[in-house]
Amino acid sequence: MRLSFLRYKKKDVSGAQELLFKWPYIGLITISITTLNFLITYNLRNTTVQYLSFYVIDLVATYLIIEFYAFGIHVLNKRAPLGDNFVKRVTYQFTAHTLSVVIFSILINELLDAIFFQGERLSLSFDFYTQDTVVALVFILLFHCIYLGLYLLSAKSVFLEGEPKKIKVFQGMAHKLVGFNDVICVYTQLGNTYVVDSNYNSFVSEKTLGEFEELVSQRFFRANRQFLVTMAIIDSYKSAGNGKVEVFLKANGIGDLNKSIYVSRSKASSFRSWLKKG
Repeated sequence: MRLSFLRYKKKDVSGAQELLFKWPYIGLITISITTLNFLITYNLRNTTVQYLSFYVIDLVATYLIIEFYAFGIHVLNKRAPLGDNFVKRVTYQFTAHTLSVVIFSILINELLDAIFFQGERLSLSFDFYTQDTVVALVFILLFHCIYLGLYLLSAKSVFLEGEPKKIKVFQGMAHKLVGFNDVICVYTQLGNTYVVDSNYNSFVSEKTLGEFEELVSQRFFRANRQFLVTMAIIDSYKSAGNGKVEVFLKANGIGDLNKSIYVSRSKASSFRSWLKKG
């Protein structure tokens, strides 16, 4: 039986489930699952040296499937983020993603079998497809449940913690503390990060836009590479060419703040969903 789980290289979703994607945890998961599968699959009473080569190849297969699984999660996090539409994401993850991983698992095992064992281990065997693949499917679904459960626990924790009460900004040469609930927009320009409060005062911050994105709640939306916006600063919006959305901002005298920005086609649906939640 060959099965694998998940390694996720790029941080698209922060939370407790991130631990599943980092070393040494991912290594422990890979070795544990491979060992468990090995013990279930083979009768170790008649162990030979050849079984060691079987185990090593199973580890390789598991690692390759982990990479494929990670790619699938990466795509899902872009196309159907958990925070945007949880039901839609869960549906995709339990159907299309699961099926693609199972198919890839079969193909990679057959390929490694053909390369290293001349097709003698699997050979499209009846037992492999009626037993091993089914058990692998059950473990994949179980891992989905663990992954989503950790996400929900993490989301609950973030909700309870809330945003920081105040953040440090600069006004000229002076340091100032601004209430985070008063922040309505964060944007970057010429390498600097600017914070706009509800009175349309603009301050400089030493934090990057990416660092702000990790702090903020769903009150903010990452419109593009330069802007984190709230609904308070949005004046209006309209559909633009190529599936984009043009968003008009209330600049209110802030000279370097763009009067309009664009939300990309890939984020347009998430942007409209975010507006409906407001």
